Amino acid sequence: MSDEQHIGNDKSRYLNAPKRTDVGHRSGLANLKTPPRMKKLFTLHNGRKMEAEHVTVAAENVATETAVHPMNPRNQEALSINAVRDILEQIESRGVDTEGVAVKRDGVYLLIEGSRRRFCCIEAQKDLPLWVLPDELSPEDIKAIITAAQTSRRFSYREVGLQYLELMQENGFTKNEELALFLGISHVSVFKRIQAARIDGSLIALFPDYEGIPNDFYSRLSKLQKYVESNLFILEDVVDKVKDETANLDISDIPEAQKIVMEQITKAVELLAQKPPAKSWETRDLANFANKDKYARISKNASGRKVRFEFNRMSTELMAEIEAFITDKLSSEK
Repeated sequence: MSDEQHIGNDKSRYLNAPKRTDVGHRSGLANLKTPPRMKKLFTLHNGRKMEAEHVTVAAENVATETAVHPMNPRNQEALSINAVRDILEQIESRGVDTEGVAVKRDGVYLLIEGSRRRFCCIEAQKDLPLWVLPDELSPEDIKAIITAAQTSRRFSYREVGLQYLELMQENGFTKNEELALFLGISHVSVFKRIQAARIDGSLIALFPDYEGIPNDFYSRLSKLQKYVESNLFILEDVVDKVKDETANLDISDIPEAQKIVMEQITKAVELLAQKPPAKSWETRDLANFANKDKYARISKNASGRKVRFEFNRMSTELMAEIEAFITDKLSSEK
């Protein structure tokens, strides 16, 4: 089977390679009709074993006594009734059948895995069962647990892509090929997920379940976004147009609604294409770099009243300094 056929099916090939680790935990929808064991032994990274305690958080306490672990890659902003429709009805009718995995820190259970179930428990007022491990897990342990414990919904291309961007930053990589070699996967796999991660959040958020859109939408959205940006159109105009057109969107059929939104985005960009490009804008480089994907540039309209700064492949430290400088200068204008 080719790598492309594997894409989207086996996330252990994306998030944690090359350190492929089997975790002795089957989150699998294990039925809780029989009394659960109070302890469970987990086999973690490099074969290390650790005991977890079974805890059930009462429905009325789920919102206050639990939170999502910082390393959980699930996009929490994307969680909505639409995004959990595949499990919400079952949880409403019979509760949660599958324990989440968490650590306890400062009196709060931080979910490494199970944030969608947590959301449903809050919505449906149901108890949340957890396997709670000691708060002494390494990042490798946590990544391995996340990979092994995925159950009903895999991470989207975008969620994985955001993890990839972090890995590139942490390891000083500037090319997709470098990350692909590090992870032991194809550069095509890396490219598609990073492409998804770089789509503007306002465009993605137009979809009723935006971390559940078909994978082929990402390449289409990326092309449309690049067209808008390269012609110096305003992406907000596209977003506003689509919001108007989908204000009364029927979301009873989410897959169909997702398609309609994609069509409306395409139409909105096509309408812009009928206008002449904004030639009044002038763009120049602020600096030149050896890496063709790295740039710093400024664009101004004819009057000079509108200005855009664009940066790509800059270090986190440098961007923080630039942001602090701009914030400091603008504070004197208040």
